[in-house]
Amino acid sequence: MIPGIGIATIYRNLKSLVESGTLKTVEIPGTAPRYELADLDHHHHFQCNTCDKVFDIHGCPGNLKQMGPPGFTVISHNITLHGYCPDCK
Repeated sequence: MIPGIGIATIYRNLKSLVESGTLKTVEIPGTAPRYELADLDHHHHFQCNTCDKVFDIHGCPGNLKQMGPPGFTVISHNITLHGYCPDCK
């Protein structure tokens, strides 16, 4: 942390970086939003059940559009795997 910097300043800058397209928000249910570079290739995440750290999983199982219910249109997907990281195993 930088001494003297307020949390509001941090969040204001995060918002600005998201709006400019530099960062994107990573939403993992039950946790505060996380942020990563917006230009990363499509990937998913793994969250440790013990330490709550989140790790990138590179790659994707493929086109999941066919998994939508009949008549629905899938426009994107996010997959989060849960388990234990090597340090918590």
